[in-house]
Amino acid sequence: MRPLIGIIGQVDPSKNRLFLDRRHVEKITTAGGVPAVFNVNSSPEEVLEHVDGVLLIEGPDVHPHFYGEDPSGAIKYVDVDRDEFEIRLVKMAVEMGVPILGISRGMHVINVALGGTLYQDLNDIPKAIKHDWDVELIGPTQRVHGVRIKTSSTLYEILKDELDIEGTNEVYLRVNSFHHQAVKRVGEGIKPVAYAVDGLIEAIEGTEGFIIGLQWQPEYLPEMERVFEAFVRAASEYRARKLEMEKREIEAELREELTRGQDGSYHSSETTDSPPDTNQT
Repeated sequence: MRPLIGIIGQVDPSKNRLFLDRRHVEKITTAGGVPAVFNVNSSPEEVLEHVDGVLLIEGPDVHPHFYGEDPSGAIKYVDVDRDEFEIRLVKMAVEMGVPILGISRGMHVINVALGGTLYQDLNDIPKAIKHDWDVELIGPTQRVHGVRIKTSSTLYEILKDELDIEGTNEVYLRVNSFHHQAVKRVGEGIKPVAYAVDGLIEAIEGTEGFIIGLQWQPEYLPEMERVFEAFVRAASEYRARKLEMEKREIEAELREELTRGQDGSYHSSETTDSPPDTNQT
């Protein structure tokens, strides 16, 4: 059975609707998963009870409250309910070993959930290249700047057959990265694995399990299909482990019930087989 991938949709409060880019659904389906879209009216516990992987997608800025700061004037718009939901979801998923893929804002959520911080606006950073492109004007497929990916990373292992290797420690790739915020201090249990030329972190991954965050939009780049395939494969492996654990728990319960039944039969037999007391008082 194919793994179920939970996607947290975006909320449009003006129209009271839940939406997402259909390419997320298409990429998960093509990679062999079954996409299921959730909103913040679900609980993280309910989501993780059913899914085998979590996909966190683009959206508003993460409110600085969640990494201990007040909002600057550069914050554009926020969704605090979604922040709270996704941060709890990430913490629980990491504890359970559920695979996580974070795209754009999703990478920021992973980092903040694990104790990291963000640059609230990249215009505050001297010598930063342009990152805050208007995707509605230039389109989501434009490869606006390059990144260097560490060859010691899981991300490199996933993409290496699609990359032009220029050196022994890093490989270069142009990506469609559109953002005005970025990872600042990296959270616990994750590490940076890709950088822009100005040194800003463009990808992170977990030191254990499958946790990958990408600043760019992989759903629009053909070589990034490998990332979705690896994610769905990790979700399949998680599902197999979960089913095996459930099977063992059921078998253990059956053995316990059988043992109790045998003990009950034994005691009943002892009572029945005892000769009656014929002594009269």
